[in-house]
Amino acid sequence: MQSIQFILFLKAGSLKCSGEYYDVPSGSLVVSDESAVASTVDGYHLKNIICYSADLLPIYKTLTQHSSQSNSFQRFAFDRCKILSLQKNIIQVTERLMSIQPGMSLRFIYLYCLGLDSEYFYNLLNLMVGNNNELLEFFEQNSLNAWSVSRYAQELGVSSRKLNFLFYQKFGTSVKRWLLDKRLKKGLELLKSTRLRVSDIAMECGFSNHAHFSDSFRRRYQHPPSQLRTLI
Repeated sequence: MQSIQFILFLKAGSLKCSGEYYDVPSGSLVVSDESAVASTVDGYHLKNIICYSADLLPIYKTLTQHSSQSNSFQRFAFDRCKILSLQKNIIQVTERLMSIQPGMSLRFIYLYCLGLDSEYFYNLLNLMVGNNNELLEFFEQNSLNAWSVSRYAQELGVSSRKLNFLFYQKFGTSVKRWLLDKRLKKGLELLKSTRLRVSDIAMECGFSNHAHFSDSFRRRYQHPPSQLRTLI
């Protein structure tokens, strides 16, 4: 299992997973894997959050820092169609967060799930992150280093091809794309919170040159860094 789906059924529908069909009531949250296909009568009224191990790492770290539960491996049976009932206000908050801050919507819905069934969702978190988080931790700690993909592979003692394969399993994207996303988000943060020169921000965020940073930033945020700073 490479990823988890959190599917909000705003209307009654069904879920197909591993050849089995499940009826899902209106106002439900279904937790399943990447193979699940959800549907409703009108084809709408579905909201979907897909997450990989890397997306769950911040939640895992927060919980393990404030929990006495052991993070050692435990026998765990994943339910391919776990159906939870959602209160109307929870649905509204989740939809709102999905539209303005997708990362926060995952954190919100996962913490809600923990409140409903703490043992199951703590063990699921442990399965996805806790037992194999070395790669995740390594990239979180070194994402702003001005390294090429081959340098990251060398540091980990694997080939670039093997690294990209492992990366897709944990992050759902390529090493290059994930690093660019991480660095641009950091660049935007520094642009908002500091008065550093754009060239200095580029270096802080792991870009080898100012031009590459500015061009990538403009494509992502529709404005070059210096212009966006004046709009903040």
